Amino acid sequence: MMGRSRAATGALSWLAGLLMVMAASAPVRADGRVQFLSERLRYPPPAGQSNDFRVRTNAALALGATNDDEAVGPLCAGLADPSEVVRQAVAVALKRLARSVSADCLHRRLAVEPNVAVRLQIQHALERVDAPAGRAGAGSGGDVRYVANAKYYVSISPIANRTTRSGTEIDRGVREAIISKLGQLGDYQLAPAGESNEAAKAAIAKRKLKGFYLAVSVDELDYTRGSLSVRLKIAVFSYPGRDLKGEVPAEATLAGATPGDSDAEDQLIGLVASKAAEDFAQNFR
Repeated sequence: MMGRSRAATGALSWLAGLLMVMAASAPVRADGRVQFLSERLRYPPPAGQSNDFRVRTNAALALGATNDDEAVGPLCAGLADPSEVVRQAVAVALKRLARSVSADCLHRRLAVEPNVAVRLQIQHALERVDAPAGRAGAGSGGDVRYVANAKYYVSISPIANRTTRSGTEIDRGVREAIISKLGQLGDYQLAPAGESNEAAKAAIAKRKLKGFYLAVSVDELDYTRGSLSVRLKIAVFSYPGRDLKGEVPAEATLAGATPGDSDAEDQLIGLVASKAAEDFAQNFR
């Protein structure tokens, strides 16, 4: 019935292994917490310690929650971990710490990072670390970057939010992830917000582009069986005519997340939105 076949559900298979479980250990004094977690994050692990990416992932996230300057060094070292799951958790932790001193290691890792999802989280961390207080992140509004060799012209709808999170938070997170992914691909010129049909037609005709309108919706966040599941859908229309072309669903699950964990929600929402944007680019030309 659709003009294009549905893209396969964007489940991130490796993300299912992201189990937020603490390694069994004796109680740790508060003043030794960063040192303890840093030892759990080390790779290769110290003698006698399990070589388990889940332990290192949890340690990275816990370091991000310490609000301690001493956590930056171990996290920067963790950006070289062989597991992309760990590297992603490290980037999320550095974003949460938001220490300007971490900008150098984030920029250096971004230049060589091969994994798309990890790069996205590093970019989010850099937006937080590099941005002056109060400045809106990329994709939240304002100027639209000109893409010289674009083939496609894309307008993104306001994000339909079926979660209990604020519409502003969901709109920003999803929009940033989609814009970041399309920017990486390089063929996509974003349309300015509030553009009229006449202006869209003129821009498309002038540059001989193909227009798409992406109507994005995020379903209610699903916490069941100790996991968080995020489902997102992009309905793809022509632009500016808005004839339905098809849709792109995406879904991922994070094991071990607890209700109300906004950092885990932000991480998973960004990953699913990025995957949906990638599937859109692969399936609609």
